[in-house]
Amino acid sequence: MTNLFLDTLSGTNQKTPPLWLMRQAGRYLPEYRQVRASEPDFISFCLNPEKAVEVTLQPIDKFGFDAAIIFSDILLVPWAMNRNVRFIPGQGPVLDPLATITDMDEGDLDQIATKLAPVAEALSLCRSRLPDDKALIGFAGAPWTIITYMLEGQSSRDFANARKWMWHNDRQFDELLEIVTNATIGFLMLQARAGADALMLFDSWASAVPAHFRQRVVIEPVQKIIAALRGEGIKQPVIGFPKGIGEGLLAYCDQTPVDGVGLDHGVDIGWAAANLPRHITLQGNLDPLSLIAGGPSMHRAIDAILGALADRPHIFNLGHGITPETPEPHVHDLVARIRGQM
Repeated sequence: MTNLFLDTLSGTNQKTPPLWLMRQAGRYLPEYRQVRASEPDFISFCLNPEKAVEVTLQPIDKFGFDAAIIFSDILLVPWAMNRNVRFIPGQGPVLDPLATITDMDEGDLDQIATKLAPVAEALSLCRSRLPDDKALIGFAGAPWTIITYMLEGQSSRDFANARKWMWHNDRQFDELLEIVTNATIGFLMLQARAGADALMLFDSWASAVPAHFRQRVVIEPVQKIIAALRGEGIKQPVIGFPKGIGEGLLAYCDQTPVDGVGLDHGVDIGWAAANLPRHITLQGNLDPLSLIAGGPSMHRAIDAILGALADRPHIFNLGHGITPETPEPHVHDLVARIRGQM
C-alpha cells in the first residue's frame, strides 16, 4: 500500500501533497479536551499509553491526515533527567532552573529508556492501529530548545540565561549540550525501535541563537544525532524544524543530513523553493492564525504555498502548531482545499 507521506519524504513529488498539522492532537478538539480532563496533570496524560494513542488517532479519524504524530511532549526528556518538570495551568511548563553543570548527573541518561517506556508503548500501540497508508511520526526537542527550558526554568522572551551561558560559561554550556544531545539520541532511538515511521526534531527557539553560535548550537547537534541513529541501524527519515533561523536554513540544509525541513510561516516560500536543496523535502508553512480567519484569505495563502512548491517534494503543514482557538470547520476547509475538493 502506498504511503504518501513517506514516499514524499523520500523525494517523490506528488500531484497532491501529503498533509498533517503540528499539534493536530490538541485543545481545538472537544474530544481531546474530554480525554485530557481524565488525567490529573499533563505529564501523567503523556505517559498513559492508551490515552496518548486515543488522542493521537483523533485527528486522523476526523480529518484523514496522511500522518499521525505521537502525543507526547519535548519536555519529557528533561523530566526523565530529574529536572522537576511540571505544567501549571495558565502558565505552561516550569522547571527548576539549572544553576551549574554540577547539578546534572550523567547517570540520569541511563534512565531515559525506562522512564520514557510509556511513550514507546504508545508508539507500538498506535502503529498497530493506524492503517498502513498513514505514517506515524516520533519526535523530540532539539538540544538547544531543551536547554533553554532547563536554564530559564520556563519559556522566555529573550532566553537571556541560556545566551549568557553560551557567552560566559562556554565549557559548561558545551558539556550540557553534549548531555542533552545524548539524551535526545536515546529518546529518538527508543521511538524508532517502537514503531515510528519518521522522526522530527523541533528546534522551536532556534531563532534565539546568535548567528555566531548557530553552527555549534543548532547544526552540529543535529549532525551528531542523525549520525548516531544511522550508526545504530536506524533508517527512518528525519525532519528538522529550526524555527526562525531565516537565511540560516541554507547552512542547515547543506550541512545536516535531514531528509526534510520544516519551514515556519516567516519563511518566504518562493525563496525556499528556489534556494533550498532539491533533495530535501520541504514541509510547511501556512500561518496557524490563518486557520482562525478561514475563508478566502486562507484559501489564497494555501494556493500560494501549493503553487510555489508544485515542482518539488512538499508536505503541507503549518508554520507552527495549530492554536486552541481554531474552528474545526476551518480545518475541514483546509483539507478540502489542499485535496482539490473546493
